[in-house]
Amino acid sequence: VVYVARSEVYVVCVFFFFQAEDGIRDAQESRGLGDVYKRQGETLRVLEGLAFANGVAMSADGKSVVVVETINCRVLRYWLAGPRRGTTQILIDKLPGHPDGISRAADGGFWLCLVAPLSPLSHTLAPYPLVRQFVSHVLHLLTPRVVKKWGCVIKLDGEGAPVGMLMDPTGEHVSAVSAASEHDGRLLSLIHI
Repeated sequence: VVYVARSEVYVVCVFFFFQAEDGIRDAQESRGLGDVYKRQGETLRVLEGLAFANGVAMSADGKSVVVVETINCRVLRYWLAGPRRGTTQILIDKLPGHPDGISRAADGGFWLCLVAPLSPLSHTLAPYPLVRQFVSHVLHLLTPRVVKKWGCVIKLDGEGAPVGMLMDPTGEHVSAVSAASEHDGRLLSLIHI
């Protein structure tokens, strides 16, 4: 995932322990495999060890970037300027699903896509890393049975507070929204079918 602003480029990298197509195994094992890099003349790592880093967007004032941490179901803010420069804070956490993409909204807030709802399986297995590791090897067989289809995009204000939501709770019309972008008053999305 790449975000370009002014002469800066922010890149989110996810490193897979297994093969890339087995990313769900890495996710289930909760490995800290994501980094955020800034490219402006030279390449600098600004965040590391994120739990499946995903989407990234710049704040409206350009003082921070926000990055999705899919496994921890939260969004972090990394400060680029001001008194908090170089620090990270949680923008929003305890989301009802796994966030994927994030983009800046026309009003300076953000559109946050939740690609899948939280599964009770994740909460049950959280304290048992060895069981999680075992389950990660068979999860591809279980996924259709334990992951509910749905479509969800949350509108956040610039401070990370939810101010709206678009949702298809059955996934009948829209499911697994991974990216959304606002253009000319319309919200365009990328969905997995």
